[in-house]
Amino acid sequence: MPSVTIPGRRMGGAAATGRAALMNQTSTTHPQRSPRSIARTAVTLSVAAVVLVGAALGAAADASATEPAEAADDAPPAVISLGDSYSSGLGAGGYLDDCDRTPQAWNNLVFGNAVTDRTLLACSGAAIPEVMQQVRQLAGIPGAGDRLITVTVGGNDAGFADELVNCLVSFVSCTRREADLTALITSLRQPLVQLYDAVQAAAPGDEVIVGGYPMLVPDPAVRSDCPALTGLLSTSERQMIRRLGALLNDVIDDAAAEAGVESASDEVAAVFDGHEACANTPGDWLYGLKISWTDSTEPTTASASPYQPQWDIVSSFVRDSFHPTGNGQAGYAVAFEEAWASR
Repeated sequence: MPSVTIPGRRMGGAAATGRAALMNQTSTTHPQRSPRSIARTAVTLSVAAVVLVGAALGAAADASATEPAEAADDAPPAVISLGDSYSSGLGAGGYLDDCDRTPQAWNNLVFGNAVTDRTLLACSGAAIPEVMQQVRQLAGIPGAGDRLITVTVGGNDAGFADELVNCLVSFVSCTRREADLTALITSLRQPLVQLYDAVQAAAPGDEVIVGGYPMLVPDPAVRSDCPALTGLLSTSERQMIRRLGALLNDVIDDAAAEAGVESASDEVAAVFDGHEACANTPGDWLYGLKISWTDSTEPTTASASPYQPQWDIVSSFVRDSFHPTGNGQAGYAVAFEEAWASR
């Protein structure tokens, strides 16, 4: 089994995923781009009551495909993943620390058995300044030259966690915030360019691929009946979330082009198309609002996280919400393999 190195930990690799089974599922929506790491969202008791209903209706747990992936002919010798909760593995379960790192993260699935050297530096709640700290850790890892370095970041900088909570609990439509959020997302281009430049300087000769985010919610015109969303997000709010997600991925793409690194935004969007958060069923590769009954041995808050300010409103009650399921983690692995192959 491949292994993944987490700072201060060593863990056994998760089973490689059945790519063919995942990719054979067809989509009925036009591929679009999407937001980020809508981190563990806090929800008031009134919202939690609606979540309980959604959980009762559609909380069949997603099971990751378990057939071994074929070894890649052109796999990198090592994979090092930086970023936020969309790289740490939040949503997959089995968390080992307050960064929500897990053996089930897509970092441990990408390229299957062809890669045995994996390092997971990503941490839930990380924004660009925190990923800069991860870059310093990257610089201390020997072996630069042919490795794959992946980065997912931007959603926390755009404030998606707080804004989604606002959409969920506000009695007034959160769409009134769209202009401000658009300006904030647009302003992230140069900070992202500087980050991508820093990653390349810390890992000379390595291949850097940055990831965008899947659309969090489906197009209401295509899939309107979503038990994990209905009653909490209006049609106009869902449409706004999709527009802002597409914008964030465009900014990531533009920053990647300026820095001279590859972007996997298109691949991520295509893989997740038709599998957005909706009903918490196996075909949804992103959880909608989902209650997480954590094991007593699992960290349940981010109280020890170095990114505490981001998590002032965190509730472990809905920690996995709007994050990739087991199938979603496999989908991310597929997207990065495709980006690697097309570089």
